[in-house]
Amino acid sequence: MQNQFENALAWFGAAPTRWIKSARQDLSAAAEWLWGVLQGDFNDNASTAQTITGTVISMIPLVDQLCDVRDVVANCRKINEDSSNQWTWVALVLTLIGLFPTLGSLVKGCFKILFAYGRKAAFKTSAPLAEGLWNFSKPWVETGIGKLNQFLARPEVRKAMAALKWDNPYKELARFMRELAGKINTAALVKVMDEVIGALKKLLNLVQKWGSAAMATKAGALLDIVMKVRKDANAKLGEVVKPVQDWLDQLAKRLDVEAENNYRAATKSVNGHTFSRTTLDTEVAAIEKAKPTWVDKTKDVTHKPAKEAPIQDGWPDLSDVAKGPTKSKYDTFEAGKIEPVTIPPGETLYRIVDPASSDNNICWMRKAEFDKLKSKDEWRRKFAVWGYWNHNGEFVTYTVPPGKGLNVWEGTVGTQELKGKPAYKLEGGATQIVLDPAHLKQEHIGIRQATNWGYSNFGETTDLVGVPILTNNWHQG
Repeated sequence: MQNQFENALAWFGAAPTRWIKSARQDLSAAAEWLWGVLQGDFNDNASTAQTITGTVISMIPLVDQLCDVRDVVANCRKINEDSSNQWTWVALVLTLIGLFPTLGSLVKGCFKILFAYGRKAAFKTSAPLAEGLWNFSKPWVETGIGKLNQFLARPEVRKAMAALKWDNPYKELARFMRELAGKINTAALVKVMDEVIGALKKLLNLVQKWGSAAMATKAGALLDIVMKVRKDANAKLGEVVKPVQDWLDQLAKRLDVEAENNYRAATKSVNGHTFSRTTLDTEVAAIEKAKPTWVDKTKDVTHKPAKEAPIQDGWPDLSDVAKGPTKSKYDTFEAGKIEPVTIPPGETLYRIVDPASSDNNICWMRKAEFDKLKSKDEWRRKFAVWGYWNHNGEFVTYTVPPGKGLNVWEGTVGTQELKGKPAYKLEGGATQIVLDPAHLKQEHIGIRQATNWGYSNFGETTDLVGVPILTNNWHQG
């Protein structure tokens, strides 16, 4: 048992030097070690790696128990600061339901990621509880979904899913989520809390037995805080059960969407190197043979392109001396029709792509603009996109994460001439967004979906044999 206890503690920090030098006999060092673990608080700024790794190790016996105790202690500390704040009780419920014994270790691990971001939303808001957790938790939920995706991609997790015969983990998780929502009540929550408090008492007993008198006093004070929260739990938890159940139902629906998007039927094998776009020469020849409806043959310029870059501190550099993909991109806008804008957290942007396009590139649009598009012809005309730039066929989304928002340039698309053939023009006129891809975070990119407009441009046969359609393509570097 001692070795198991040491191994569990080792996940949270290196063993104290005194413990090692004393041949593991200095129990006061072990007490300090354990006390440090129990003081652990929620890390609102945890990186993706920290979140995922923490979830993996929390699935290990005894480490799991230490994580559970630490999280409940952190919740109780928050509640003790202001027990009248209902959102701190919501956060405690989200911690406790992640500990329900009916959940297997894999489900529990997945839910811990999602519930962690629900807690963050609860801690960040001061809105009335009646307004509902879901409405203002969406940005955090999307962050949680992104980190869940990375967690599910880990080899050890994939192995666990294979053993459970989970062909579609999101579908399974949505089912468990709905079952969990139906099981939540005050009695069930208090039972789990009492079990955690029982484990906490045993751990604090070791701290008091092995540690100094001062540490024993601190341990007693910590237990007093937890027991004070437990005294109020029956009444306070009952007040927030229904809002949490509603949130879980919404989260299950969000997992349904992820299940559909991640497991669409596809007949193509994965080999991304066989897809090629139309070349400039091919496009010119095709237009001259039979001009498509989205192309105008005219000397007129409906939306005159900008001839100089706008400048704003903190916004992407569009100038001719810029480094990276935003260089000289001011001419994609109409002159005088470009503004610096901050996209707020939680808003979702859209980008139309082909199988060879990277997810993280410069050109995006808001959902309102995306919803207006009814055909590929309309997209090419209004967003002024030549076929040799982008074949279309798919789209990807990006949800702005919690924080300060995303600084972008937004404005009217300028008319674009076909290179070498200035008489051929694409009108422009839609509202586009240009951003710096370096400001995007991969975990907030959505799953690729079909535009249902096809991949061809001029009626040609587009060979997609071996091409990974609807497969995300994040450009590194």
